[in-house]
Amino acid sequence: MNVDKSNIPFATLHNHSTFSTGDSLGFPDEHINYALKHGLVGIAISDHGNMNNVSYSYLESQKLKKAGVSGFKVHYGIEAYVHPSIDDWRQEREEYKKNKKLAKQIVETQEIESENENESKNNKVKNPLNKRGHLLLIAQNQKGLENLFKLTSESYTGDNFYRYPRMDYQMLKKYNDGIIASTACISSVIGKFAYYPNKDKTELEIREAVSKELGKLIDIFGINRFYGELQWANNEDQHRINTILIELSKIYGYKLISTCDAHFTSPDKWKDREIYK
Repeated sequence: MNVDKSNIPFATLHNHSTFSTGDSLGFPDEHINYALKHGLVGIAISDHGNMNNVSYSYLESQKLKKAGVSGFKVHYGIEAYVHPSIDDWRQEREEYKKNKKLAKQIVETQEIESENENESKNNKVKNPLNKRGHLLLIAQNQKGLENLFKLTSESYTGDNFYRYPRMDYQMLKKYNDGIIASTACISSVIGKFAYYPNKDKTELEIREAVSKELGKLIDIFGINRFYGELQWANNEDQHRINTILIELSKIYGYKLISTCDAHFTSPDKWKDREIYK
């Protein structure tokens, strides 16, 4: 394989494979080899709500190792669906059911749905019980990988699963050892539970709301395992959130990362992905 050289070491930590059903294209080996070919030093596949890519990613990493490839690392992660408190959500559900008109809108099916990116990115959720935010979680070591497996499994059990598998802060406190977290996209916990509910308020009020939610996550992961994630999509809200994350990083002291949030392996696949969606 001919490998492009880069003077800037870059590992792409936010990528979606075909296991992000209904949203992304390409098996893990395609993503891994594209990143390697273009001079990256590492990649993490972080699919929506599942870690089904891990065995594929591991086998490809072993294949590269046997081929003598060095200086490139495959990381394991997930873009998790998170609600700050499943206990609070249960109370919201009971209140919601009391209203007969709203109760008719509730669909209590227990089925796995594909990621509805239009709903997610536009932040228009018809049923408030569907509200959830994204959080990028990457295994730092073997313990972290084991904890990611535990978190993912529990996200599919009981009330944790409501149309989507969900984690909450209590679960993250229990199983955060060895895990690195970042704020993900505009549909993150920060976006859904802090930025968008306060979007039409003053800049100070928005910043205070985001700061409060960031503080909860830093309390869980610590300042050395929590990152503000900057993305560069052509979206006004994304750039406002970027600015707030940069400003608050100077106060809290967390570091910043830049990600691609890739949903297909190469630029020429963009049209295929639009048709797939």
